[in-house]
Amino acid sequence: MMKNLEKLKKHSLAKAVALVVAGSAAIPLSGQAQENDEAQAAPQIEEVVVMGRLRDAARSLVMERIEQPFAAEVVGIEQISRAGDSDVAMALRRVTGLTLVDGKYIYVRGLGERYSSATLNGAEIPSPELSRNVIPMDYIPASILESVKIHKAYSADQPAAFGGGNVDIRTKGTPTELVFNVSVGAGWNTENSGNGLSNLGDQGEMPASIMGAINKYQGDIRPANITRFEYPSAGTPTAEQRAEGERINKELMMSLNRNINIESETSLDPDRNASITAGNAFFVNDDITVGALANVSVGESSRNSDQFEQDFSDPDATFRNVRRTFTNESLTAALNLSIDYQERHSIATNSYVLQDDEDQSSLVLGFNPDFQQASGRQRKTNVSRMEKRELVVNQVIGSHEFERYDLDAIPYLPVPDFITSVSADWFYSLATASTEVPNASSVQSTNLLDPATNQLLSSQVNIGSTAQFNFLNLEDEVESWGYKVDTDFDLGFTNGTASGGYTYSEKSREYYGYTANIVTGATDRLGDPWEVFGDDNLSDPDNDFFLNMGSNFGTESYVAGETKLAAFGSVDAYLTDSWRVSGGVRWEDFSRGVLPLNLLDFEGDSLQAIMDQLQDPNQTLAVRNDDLYPSAALTYINDGLFGTDNFQVRLGYGRTVVRPDLREFADIQFIDPELNDRVQGNPSLRFSDVDHLDLRTELFYENGDNLTVSLFYKDIANPIERVERPGPQDARLLSFDNALSGEVYGVEFEGMKNIGAGFFLSGNLVLSDSELQFDASSSQTSLTRRLTGHSEYVVNTQLGYDSENGMHSASLLYNVFGERVFFGGRNSSPDAFESPFHSLDLTYSFFPTDHITLRLRAQNILDENREFTQGDVDIIDVETGSRLRFDLQWNL
Repeated sequence: MMKNLEKLKKHSLAKAVALVVAGSAAIPLSGQAQENDEAQAAPQIEEVVVMGRLRDAARSLVMERIEQPFAAEVVGIEQISRAGDSDVAMALRRVTGLTLVDGKYIYVRGLGERYSSATLNGAEIPSPELSRNVIPMDYIPASILESVKIHKAYSADQPAAFGGGNVDIRTKGTPTELVFNVSVGAGWNTENSGNGLSNLGDQGEMPASIMGAINKYQGDIRPANITRFEYPSAGTPTAEQRAEGERINKELMMSLNRNINIESETSLDPDRNASITAGNAFFVNDDITVGALANVSVGESSRNSDQFEQDFSDPDATFRNVRRTFTNESLTAALNLSIDYQERHSIATNSYVLQDDEDQSSLVLGFNPDFQQASGRQRKTNVSRMEKRELVVNQVIGSHEFERYDLDAIPYLPVPDFITSVSADWFYSLATASTEVPNASSVQSTNLLDPATNQLLSSQVNIGSTAQFNFLNLEDEVESWGYKVDTDFDLGFTNGTASGGYTYSEKSREYYGYTANIVTGATDRLGDPWEVFGDDNLSDPDNDFFLNMGSNFGTESYVAGETKLAAFGSVDAYLTDSWRVSGGVRWEDFSRGVLPLNLLDFEGDSLQAIMDQLQDPNQTLAVRNDDLYPSAALTYINDGLFGTDNFQVRLGYGRTVVRPDLREFADIQFIDPELNDRVQGNPSLRFSDVDHLDLRTELFYENGDNLTVSLFYKDIANPIERVERPGPQDARLLSFDNALSGEVYGVEFEGMKNIGAGFFLSGNLVLSDSELQFDASSSQTSLTRRLTGHSEYVVNTQLGYDSENGMHSASLLYNVFGERVFFGGRNSSPDAFESPFHSLDLTYSFFPTDHITLRLRAQNILDENREFTQGDVDIIDVETGSRLRFDLQWNL
């Protein structure tokens, strides 16, 4: 697809956008390595007697959290699996201060997904989502996880693009012994008990004949333009010449796959999943160990997700019922290899392929001022959309430790006596995310109803561009590398670690889109769309159908590139047994270029306009900035205070930046498929500087009980907000604007209590508030309000049980977030809010032997819907349903 551009030499052009247009400093390539706290892994508890499963799993990662110089949460695979979480998103939902949006995106301390970043083993990864720059957390299955670390406080070794937090997904390494397990599972959703919708799925890419015609006729394939090119010397075309142009156009139109029927199925198949993992360690000799681990997971799922919408301005006259069925097929393949020397030097490779094909069938029935219920005219839209998403990651990671005797053995390298050891970590990562929409169709028609009974009398296809066929292709590539060196020192009066390192990354993106439209003539056509657009009708020369190219969205395509280069240094020192000081600074140089493309412009007018804009000192196509981002923390330690096993109080400060993602920054429109909203980018967005303050008190007791209380404050300059824009009838248009300033502040409580008799209670509570200010010229209805996505409270609780004989484990989990702003209203329209969602889940695990696990999970037991309001009008209601899952796992 898109062969006329020859892929625009793919990665070279997109990288050049940032390197040449934005300008990149000629600085030696450098990179980022694994964090020091990862090199010093938390002590693992070997489970000899299988008791206290959930409680011990939570305790096993406590030491890693205690040793952090800056506030962080750590969730291990044991906690994830025992709670019944099948992916990262489900696991993170229960972390203090985190809320889950759309079942995919994590909000940290009330800040939206743009304020959070995600890394895979410390390396940046692109997102295969067309509508998001952050990878959906449900995309990473639990089968490849080791743990997830959530940084809530900024430190200099993290990327400067840090708002609410950073989520580092840490995958499994190679095992130290033979590992083999197989699992299978099935699931059901209550919303699937009724009929589902289906289409013919993958309908193929854009026909080669249409692509050839776009090139031949220079972007305009309408009959008149075809005639002009076919007969360039003719003055006024003859009837025969016009007929030839119409014939060629009709042949192009008929080359489209027009199997656009949306059918209703009597039932949907149950969800199915299976996974197999195998690995082992091989001892070459006393010094060298080689390890390997492989995992393959597959899954199929179907779900109905019906939606009701109505417009705030006239809800009684303008409303829509949306029937939707999603069918997903997923594949995850992972291969990890490693070689270890004396348990102090290791090199490992991580390779992952994650695929997810999502097929959506939708039937939209609604009314608006042009399709009035009183007249019996109902607007009908058939939508068929297949998205093929893929993420491929290849990483090489090295770790090396040098003790004092190693340093002394190096000739001609004088090492000061106060240096006790040195460790070095490095990595290289190449990740490619791609999304292809081979043929998404949308067909508009009219149902004629009896106004008295609402009985369907007939259907007809409307006049105009009633059938649209979209072809989209996104490819992101992120290449990054770097290293980090930690030097342990002991000066007598103090000891600690001095660290330094570099990171470098290049990101290229190509986003190409074409829209083909079948245009009907001056009269409506009776019949269903698949009949009206059948071969007989389209080939009939007396029928005035024709094909053209172009979207009412405007520009559909762009290329972009980013480069980030950073150098950082930090010191973490114990002044006494009770006082610890940590601090560092990061210098980061950032370049970005975004060029919108009109793939149908063969005259070069759009490219000339871009070139002219680049000459403007106030242009927004290319940006570059570099700055210093400091961090500091002061920790007071008094183990034994209040009867604790570990006690500490930590005060932290950091300064970071939040940059708009490429989709928010590019001057294009796209569809957010989750809620079917149109979204418009804004190339005038400015970066947001953020100042962070955190005060955290942590109390850990020997029996596993713990309590953490945190105060936090964030001051945000130019926060980026989702706002409403004037849009087309029967569609909501959202965009992004900078507010003048914003702040978020609150308190977090987290704890776990051993009740006895195998029961324990854990949970967390966040109480917070936010406020931002808009300029009066922004046309925002509320010049002062909370930040988009912010909840004033978040509650997570878990009642867990572990039987004394270790054969039974259960968890009852409850989560709720407070009302949060969905988008800001405009010109007296009120702000829209997402209502609280009460989630109640139950997980039960049975361990009949040491090798077999049976797990039953009931999710969303309360059968809550996602609801959105604007003023006193319920503008969106999405049915989610309750879900029941059963899994069987066998371990060697």
